[in-house]
Amino acid sequence: MVKLFADAGWKTIESDAVVRGILSDSEVVQAALRAHWGEVVFLSTGEVDRKAIAAIVFRDDAELIWLETLLHPLVRAEWLNQFAAEPDHDWLVEIPLLFEKRLETEFDLTVCVISSPDVVEARMVCRGYTGAEVEQRRLRQMPLQEKAQRADRVISNTGSLEFLKRQTHRLIEEIQA
Repeated sequence: MVKLFADAGWKTIESDAVVRGILSDSEVVQAALRAHWGEVVFLSTGEVDRKAIAAIVFRDDAELIWLETLLHPLVRAEWLNQFAAEPDHDWLVEIPLLFEKRLETEFDLTVCVISSPDVVEARMVCRGYTGAEVEQRRLRQMPLQEKAQRADRVISNTGSLEFLKRQTHRLIEEIQA
């Protein structure tokens, strides 16, 4: 859906991509990771091992809170910097934990993209996650139906790509009307 908004001329931010960038580029964050967890969260190349971090934080609430306390302010600062640099554009910000972190009041409109649990799992497995990793992530998130109830708009991503495109284009037209 992010690509569809970008194709329509919107500026977009994918929060997960921002996190990946911070983990790979921020020496301050890398130093904090080393101080907290040591070399176990780094690959032999010196890059941050996101899978190793996930293995730690998805089994220990305190570790997840520590990591979120480190990263979330930096992610938010990145959004704000991008907004400030181009304030006249329409923006779409993809935030997987929007409702869990109570960020919905920061935005004019919230959209929840829903898929059936089996479709979500199949897509995540195709991206390299194991069934156990999918379940760990699911347990850390608000149930999708609750997110859908809280959102201003809901788009279904269970059907075809064409169906997703039609819904997204209708939403964009409605917003811009």
